Amino acid sequence: MRIVLTSKHASPLAAGVRPPAAGVNPPEDVAATVVFALGRPVGCEIGELVVCPATETSWP
Repeated sequence: MRIVLTSKHASPLAAGVRPPAAGVNPPEDVAATVVFALGRPVGCEIGELVVCPATETSWP
């Protein structure tokens, strides 16, 4: 398995900026999503994974 983590922009978290608490997924839910993605069988690729709250308005 090959895992590549990329970022087009510098992470605001690295600069100590924290997102607002409202509308943020709990860390354990995000972690469960990542574990799900990493647990896919060989030959099954996930090209992109976007995790956002169900109430997110900027995502279709």
